[in-house]
Amino acid sequence: MSAKMIIPVAEKRAAKSRRKPLLVAVAVGAGLLLSGGALVAFSLWVENRGEGGEAGWLTSRARSAVTQPIAEAVATQVRRYVRAKMRSAWLLGGYSEQELLDRLASPTITRNERRLVAYRLASAATPRAIEALLQMLKNAPPEDRAFFAQLVGSAGGPAVKASLWPLLDDPDEKVILAAIRGLSAIGGPEVSARLAGMLADPQRSAAQRAEAALGLGDIGTAAAHQTLVQALATTRQTEISTEIVNSLGKFPFARVAGTFEHLLAAPETSGELRVVAVEALVNSTREAVPFLLGVAGRDADPEVRASSAWAISAHESGAPIGPALSELASREPEPDVRRRLYEALVRQTDAPAERLVPRVLAEKDVAARVAGFNAVGSAVGRQPASAAAASFDDQMVPELQRIAANENSLNIRMRAVFALRRAQTPSAQAALAAIAASTSESAPQVATAARNGLPARP
Repeated sequence: MSAKMIIPVAEKRAAKSRRKPLLVAVAVGAGLLLSGGALVAFSLWVENRGEGGEAGWLTSRARSAVTQPIAEAVATQVRRYVRAKMRSAWLLGGYSEQELLDRLASPTITRNERRLVAYRLASAATPRAIEALLQMLKNAPPEDRAFFAQLVGSAGGPAVKASLWPLLDDPDEKVILAAIRGLSAIGGPEVSARLAGMLADPQRSAAQRAEAALGLGDIGTAAAHQTLVQALATTRQTEISTEIVNSLGKFPFARVAGTFEHLLAAPETSGELRVVAVEALVNSTREAVPFLLGVAGRDADPEVRASSAWAISAHESGAPIGPALSELASREPEPDVRRRLYEALVRQTDAPAERLVPRVLAEKDVAARVAGFNAVGSAVGRQPASAAAASFDDQMVPELQRIAANENSLNIRMRAVFALRRAQTPSAQAALAAIAASTSESAPQVATAARNGLPARP
């Protein structure tokens, strides 16, 4: 729609009224992204604080990776919320496809608004919408070309491959990486072959080869799997090997079990890559859990054992492994590994609460102790009439209340609150009410977490 076009006053007013919801979309989207970023940053800060409150950077990938579920969960929810709202009539203000196409080409809208309109057109994925996005890709300013390259690939399907092939040799590496992601979303034998060629090309940068490896993992075909296995055997660059292993972790475990067993057993595999390997199995199928249990129980490297326990905790509870995790915790010498094992027990429906209680009460490390309280609290929440429920109320609730209300690190205080929330016993509820009242001014985050664990008032 040309800015010079003369339209009736009534139509101008209607257009103005329709613009307001889309401007709201910009504000909502920006606010959500900022909020999501703040939450992610907060989770990183909490995880990286020492128990006494001192800043202490985590020393391994296993430690930093514990924030991954938080960060990914926040980012995923933000993306889902924004996308859902963008599809809604309220947020889009009833724009027709033609009006969205006109707005996409308008020189007067903001960059954020143009991106929201582009997302809406991509979700529609009509031939006209894809053609408009391709045209926008062709004429986009440098800072937007990567955005449109990935969006076109994700929405356009096989028909847009011809437009993306040239971008694999673009002068701007960000555009190359975005084109790889877009093509990976399309998939197919031709895309797999192109990415395999990039992965094997020593003239390509490490970032491009690593992105190609990730793309092959997303495609997930037998050919992609074979390419990744062969590349792992010949690649010596850590950055590329890391992403090859991460991509292999996306395959069903039955298909990659031999590769991971060899990788963990090979003496030439670095400690860092061994940690990457067990963490990559977070994205594999549940059949990886018995393998991870074995690593957590037998590996000589405590970093690898801790990462294995963390990976187990990321899988949904399936086969009965609560007793096995409890047994591992009872003989594990490292408190940080025990902490990860307790965290894995939280998700198990068969956690042996009575056996856990004496083990947890013997913990000297406060982080492991609070993690153990969470494991017991989770089991008690499922078995409120068990003997462990009485032990939790008598021996753990008073301590958890003190931990949450006193000057421990924010990380530990929040975890103490969640242990009480998981148990849901009357004593735990009373402790949450007391924490909410006593920390409302000194630690509002703790007070809010405690308050949210209480039953809603009628």
